[in-house]
Amino acid sequence: MAFYLLILKFMFFMKYFFLFFGMIQTSFIMAQNTINGAQMEGQILPNNFEAVNIIGIYPNPATEYIMVEIKQSELQNAHFVLTSMIGNEIEITPEAMGEDKFRIGLVGYPAGFYFLIIEDDPSQFKKAFRFLIK
Repeated sequence: MAFYLLILKFMFFMKYFFLFFGMIQTSFIMAQNTINGAQMEGQILPNNFEAVNIIGIYPNPATEYIMVEIKQSELQNAHFVLTSMIGNEIEITPEAMGEDKFRIGLVGYPAGFYFLIIEDDPSQFKKAFRFLIK
């Protein structure tokens, strides 16, 4: 009987140990992926392992505008498409703030989650970023 109680205590301990370990691992991953609310993603070229098209979108959540920053870009004719969560496309005109920075005005849009899709037809690049308008 004591042996079974010992096994039950061990299983109880292991259950919460793995739960705790998973929570710590998740928090480390989240801390690496988001810095100051910015969402950053990039591609790695297959032959030389260099990161290209590193895209940052901030602030998130947004109120009046959202900034898009594209570093180490290999995009030739990038364009932006804003869609609501249900897939409705919204007409936007990004304002160039430099060679690799764009500002997209959000005044007048209802609060909620949106997707910003960045496409480049010549390089067949397409990536979507989710953000919140408060």
